[in-house]
Amino acid sequence: MALHIVYLSHGGKKYHDQTRFSILTLLHLLIAERRDDIQVAVYTDDPASVPQHELIKIFPLTAQQLRSYRGQFDYVHRIKLMVMQWANAELGSALMYVDCDTRWLSLPHSVFQALEQGGVCCMHVKEGSLGPGFFPEYQAAVRKHEAPLRSLGLADGLALEMWNSGVIGTPAGADAFYASALAINDYLLPRMRPRNWTEQFALSLVACSQYRMLALGDALHHYWNYSYEAPIYLQEVFSAMDASWDVERQARYCAELEWDEARLKAIQAAPEHKHRRRSNKWRASIAKRKIDLRAWLALLTGGLSQPPHQV
Repeated sequence: MALHIVYLSHGGKKYHDQTRFSILTLLHLLIAERRDDIQVAVYTDDPASVPQHELIKIFPLTAQQLRSYRGQFDYVHRIKLMVMQWANAELGSALMYVDCDTRWLSLPHSVFQALEQGGVCCMHVKEGSLGPGFFPEYQAAVRKHEAPLRSLGLADGLALEMWNSGVIGTPAGADAFYASALAINDYLLPRMRPRNWTEQFALSLVACSQYRMLALGDALHHYWNYSYEAPIYLQEVFSAMDASWDVERQARYCAELEWDEARLKAIQAAPEHKHRRRSNKWRASIAKRKIDLRAWLALLTGGLSQPPHQV
């Protein structure tokens, strides 16, 4: 197998619906361009929500696994790092992880080929270089913890860049990459703020240390800015599909759908939706404060693990 495209789908219907839609847009392109050398691997806590097709493999996740993957500080984004480490060990091919809140517009054949040949890492887009106006706290954290980060796989003299981790593409056998990303995430999370992007920063650091970087870019639409509205919109999309359609007909419908930005903005502007959005933000804020409390207690009690001398 030349390459697997990996999805992580967990946490409730809205995430499962987004994963289903993204997979269907991808499946149509794979079938249309006869790319049967590429398969889709879905790690999920709801296998029944995943489209059934010979190009799609499902790997069930239990509630216990998901809890343990969050780690010492209950950090939800750590689950991605654990699943990708598992997929790298299990699938035996080049990998491309894709966030569920996406839709495929085209197949990036040249990127796929580069990953198969090795020596590169693909992430969605480069967001910027660290400096006074862009994540200065993260730049300061790397300088402060330079020696332990080097022991975890960070290269000397590294240009500090932040890449969007909605996509993570690696060659086959990227064991050291995923081990370093996980270790750096776990080291920096309690020692650095803001913590929202620690997983993305750890991946960016290790990717830039170990590989030549490629941007996936416009092959994929990552609609992260509609994270609250898209699940409502996708329910409307799915309700318009005929129940008798097979999975390939569903895939064609989703791939050819005219993405309705105006409808998403209308949902966003609705008074009842503004209330839901505030509620979701409040819950997210509570989760962040819990991580802050766990990190503070670990620092206070000396309960932080120290890095090994070498990865």
